[in-house]
Amino acid sequence: MYDSGKNTKQMEKILSLNVLESLHKRLAYLQSLTIIPLSDYAKEQDTTPSAVFNAAKRQSISAFREKNTWKIGV
Repeated sequence: MYDSGKNTKQMEKILSLNVLESLHKRLAYLQSLTIIPLSDYAKEQDTTPSAVFNAAKRQSISAFREKNTWKIGV
């Protein structure tokens, strides 16, 4: 993602989101939180699944992917 203008911002964003996601996963397991699918979390929060999944992709909630399924520790 290093374009001809030598702009690295896009790659920096991808890497930082992946590092945050990995951190959220490790912390959830280290704290022995209950790990639930993000769809169940959306029901608990009484919000739409799309809003929760968008927040997960932005890493504005402590969600992570595990075997291609978004999850969160509660």
